[in-house]
Amino acid sequence: MTRAEAERGARALRMSGVKHHTYEEERSVYNTLFVMEREPFVEYINSDLVGHALTFYADYLAPTRLRGIKNSVICLISFLSRLAVDLGVDVEESFSVSDFYINHLESVAREEELLELTRLILLHYYDLAHNEKRRFYSKPIASAVRYIGTNLYNTCHVSEVATYVGLEQHYFSSLFSKQVGLPPSQYILQKKLEESKYLLSHLGTSVTEVAESLCFCDAAHFSRCFSKFFGMPPSHASRVDRPRRDLR
Repeated sequence: MTRAEAERGARALRMSGVKHHTYEEERSVYNTLFVMEREPFVEYINSDLVGHALTFYADYLAPTRLRGIKNSVICLISFLSRLAVDLGVDVEESFSVSDFYINHLESVAREEELLELTRLILLHYYDLAHNEKRRFYSKPIASAVRYIGTNLYNTCHVSEVATYVGLEQHYFSSLFSKQVGLPPSQYILQKKLEESKYLLSHLGTSVTEVAESLCFCDAAHFSRCFSKFFGMPPSHASRVDRPRRDLR
């Protein structure tokens, strides 16, 4: 296929009367949905409106209707994963969920199953976007949370995060504490310690390696922080949490 062929095909689709919502319209709709309480949100995604939206472009996105619906779901997942990140969800978590569902939907063989999967995806991202206090972060704080999540293996000082989001450090710290419930320095430490526990318990990484990878000043300092946060030394983490092998 050449670029000219692609342009002719796109022109033919436009001339057929196919209309698309603008990005701003889509974002406005989903932002409105995602600030709902959970119960009305569940009621909405279980209504016929979701099915109608899902199949609206089905006949234009692929040679077969089922493939067209799958492509619609992929477009939705891509949008939701980025919206969730904007709302403060960890980048890797959001995109990993996206990758899983995009792969999983290829095994779905019926339109009804795709609709149920779409409802599950919407609810999954809704829950991801709502933290335990069921509130959203402002744009600079959401950006800060994303930055911290992607820089756990760097020093990630509060001053760096404040500079990244374009706020004066004292104001940033105050705003972050108000919205997240923790000072940024404590939040950074907590996220590093949670990551360290995963490295120790699932990957079998040594205490020294974890301390170095997550930019603690030394293994002793890391061990003190870990013990204070989890109530046990890091050397115990692998014994407590590592999945047991099936010895059969």
